[in-house]
Amino acid sequence: DHHRAIADVMKRIVSGELKKVIINIAPRYSKTELISIGLASYGFAINPKCNFIETSYSADLTARNSMRVKDIIKSEWFRYLFGARIKEGMDTQTEWQTAQGGGFYATSSLGQLTGFGAGSKNDTDADGRYRFTGAIIIDDPIKPVDALSDTKRESVNNWFYNTLRSRTNSRNTPIVVIMQRLHEHDLCGFLQSKEPDQWH
Repeated sequence: DHHRAIADVMKRIVSGELKKVIINIAPRYSKTELISIGLASYGFAINPKCNFIETSYSADLTARNSMRVKDIIKSEWFRYLFGARIKEGMDTQTEWQTAQGGGFYATSSLGQLTGFGAGSKNDTDADGRYRFTGAIIIDDPIKPVDALSDTKRESVNNWFYNTLRSRTNSRNTPIVVIMQRLHEHDLCGFLQSKEPDQWH
């Protein structure tokens, strides 16, 4: 049932209905598979010009997710069904581009984001209808052990608020936070207290 609920939220993100989303669920319930990998792969299937930023406390996790999305796009079945192609020469574990002008950037929480933005300024068609162009995906932004440290917790929260959120290329670019709740003032608690009416 929770897979169906998350899939429904993904559809609402892609349609433009939801812009800021928090998904709280325990570890090992497929949240990374469905959102970090599934949403990005689906995004490139419907629009190869999508731009995604993915962050996590673990640089290794974001690199693995980046490679998995890229492997899906390179797969024979994906190439048969969809038009997205990986651009030659722009193909590292943590940053790559599509031949059509999209891209994927993976970094750790508090990591560098210079020169890359999520989504696109051109996210409406000629009739003014929204078109999905990518998202910021935040997958477990803090280690469970670090969530008890006021300093580390506030560093992640401030990094999101002062750095990461400014990396959207449009006001329509979705931001998705997926994590287990770890503390009253973890990123989810911080966002819901600071922007209580903005997050679904």
